[in-house]
Amino acid sequence: MMRRFEALLDVVLTPEAAPPGIDSNILAALDAPDQDNSQSDAYALWSAMTALTQEIKLQGRAFQELNLKLSTQQDKVAAELRAVYAEREKTVQREGERRARREALSVLIDLRDRLGRGRESVSASEQQMAKAEQASWFQRVLQKPKTRPEEDALRALVRGYELGVERLDQALSEFGVGEIRCQGEQFDPRRMNAIEIEESASVPANTVLQVYRSGYEWNGEVFRPAQVKVSREPSQL
Repeated sequence: MMRRFEALLDVVLTPEAAPPGIDSNILAALDAPDQDNSQSDAYALWSAMTALTQEIKLQGRAFQELNLKLSTQQDKVAAELRAVYAEREKTVQREGERRARREALSVLIDLRDRLGRGRESVSASEQQMAKAEQASWFQRVLQKPKTRPEEDALRALVRGYELGVERLDQALSEFGVGEIRCQGEQFDPRRMNAIEIEESASVPANTVLQVYRSGYEWNGEVFRPAQVKVSREPSQL
């Protein structure tokens, strides 16, 4: 206990460091043994207060500059965050618009496929009817050919399908969608899917013989690959 008390006294009696901001010369003059404190207390106190005031002013100015710098940094960071969020919102909006437009284009392309198949079906029916109902030799010679109402209806239906397909092609072209040319072209695996292969000696190998489903490109990118039949060299027996 005595040793602890002795250590405590040593700590208490240790000379205290000078406060920051006060000139050390002033404190040394105050602590000098030959200094007449009765004559210099007011001057020393005034000098210390002056030095302390200057130090406070300097610290206040430094704190003000730091606060201004932090405020500027805060505004800069806030502006950067707003720019990042704005760009992110634009990206999300563009992706949403692209996804919605892609879905709409898929519907238009599917509708065009249906109209194209309907047109081909009606054209085939018209050809079959023309073959089945050919006039006899006597009627061809002595009578004028008569147009049946069914033939007129089929022609009007074919024309309606053609107009619908033309309008859809125009709308797809306005959106930057174009059909991929396949018939008679070389097979391109990036834009075509070969679902059937047939041996053929009349055309070079890897030539598209038939298109089962048309393919489309959208702004230079493959929107839907075409489904085709491709030729290959005949096998050697």
